[in-house]
Amino acid sequence: MKTAPECMACYLRQTLQVARIRSTDVQVHLTALRRVAELITAMDMEHTPPENSVSVYQTIAEITGCADPYLEIKQQSNEQALAILPDFKKELSAGNDPLRAALRLAIGGNIIDYGAMHSFDVNAALARCLKAPLVIDHSRELLEQARNLGKGAKVLYLADNCGEIVYDSLVIEVLATMGLDVTVVVKSGPIINDALRADAHFCGIDKFATILENGTSCPGTPLDSCSAELLQAFEDADLIISKGQGNFETLSEAEAEIFFLLTVKCSVVGAHLAEISGAKGRDLPGNGELVLFYYDPESVTAM
Repeated sequence: MKTAPECMACYLRQTLQVARIRSTDVQVHLTALRRVAELITAMDMEHTPPENSVSVYQTIAEITGCADPYLEIKQQSNEQALAILPDFKKELSAGNDPLRAALRLAIGGNIIDYGAMHSFDVNAALARCLKAPLVIDHSRELLEQARNLGKGAKVLYLADNCGEIVYDSLVIEVLATMGLDVTVVVKSGPIINDALRADAHFCGIDKFATILENGTSCPGTPLDSCSAELLQAFEDADLIISKGQGNFETLSEAEAEIFFLLTVKCSVVGAHLAEISGAKGRDLPGNGELVLFYYDPESVTAM
């Protein structure tokens, strides 16, 4: 997915948001905005939005002197999600299809995104995700593939943000109990509120899966920039599950079959998703639509 003109305004909004988190000095806010405004005039629009955001956040970090401005917010998100996790586990154990329910909760948890959204209600999103229809619903295909895998088959789960990674753990635990070898991919360095290795350990995911860093500080998975270890895991995987909007933006033209789990939070992503999936554009305005999309590069090419 390429960067769109609408992304320019989003970068500036994020810049002001982060600058205000780090400082009450209006001059710092203005300096950050002006520097980023200069930066975006020379951006390569062929790159994905997450790839272009790396230089934006590096610039903000230079001005504010903080490489991880969302650190406290990330920790709070993890703690709040962990506090209600036992209730969700009870709900899953009481149902007849834990994996399906866990997938829905993971998709709803994707609303926790400080890059794309500036306000949201996590509890409302999670309650809604168990009942609301998926705009694109390829859950049957994902469930069938997962259940048909042999013991020890390799599942690659690309994590997204803090807080929601707690809900991801529900899916990961179910997959592990099915006898699958799960590897969870996190970022190698701080970027917005994306999950790092420490967050995965804090949430207890290491009890059920191997934790792997992708070699970047990009809020997505740009394969051209990822580590050799991640690329090998990508190639070896029998099933790839990609969580979140940033991972979708960077992998929507990958040469691999991928199941994308996300809440659509911007019109640009919605339009691109509609184009490659065959869904109706009016059904994906980018207002929090729930999606589980099976991406097959051969099918997309054939459209």
